[in-house]
Amino acid sequence: MIEGRREPACPHDRGREAVYAAEDAAFGGTDLEDRRPLGELRAQATTVVDGDWWTRAGGRPVDVIAARADARASTARGRGRGAVIRLADAQLDTATMAHELAHVLAGIDRGHGELFRAAHVDVVAVLSGSGAAGSLAESYRAFGLTVGPRTWPPPVRGLGDAFVIVP
Repeated sequence: MIEGRREPACPHDRGREAVYAAEDAAFGGTDLEDRRPLGELRAQATTVVDGDWWTRAGGRPVDVIAARADARASTARGRGRGAVIRLADAQLDTATMAHELAHVLAGIDRGHGELFRAAHVDVVAVLSGSGAAGSLAESYRAFGLTVGPRTWPPPVRGLGDAFVIVP
């Protein structure tokens, strides 16, 4: 389990611990878990949130800020028409950023179910490429977790008049 996780906002969040274990199995020891400065993580989030795919997927605007100094876990919460991600000091890494962005895309209060897992795989693909996304999807399967069907377009890193950049 990722250190510092807290109880879910969604009390019927079945499978939460298995999601954390699958993340650890997929990303443990990779650069996705390397500590990053908050500014770098904000820039990573901006590449996703300001991209064509996020907009076409119906993603909300997102602000990324530091959590309180005593926070043990990162969170995603709604704020007006957008969302705010608060990153705890112990979780300043790309893996956590991807997890929280997936909550925003899937619906912040929906927990860690099939739709969250679909969003998570897609956000990881946009942030880190198809290899990392494939590792996460395989890890979910190994832990007996289904990745649900997406309700948004497949992930892309960029679109143009005559091209599509896929993760």
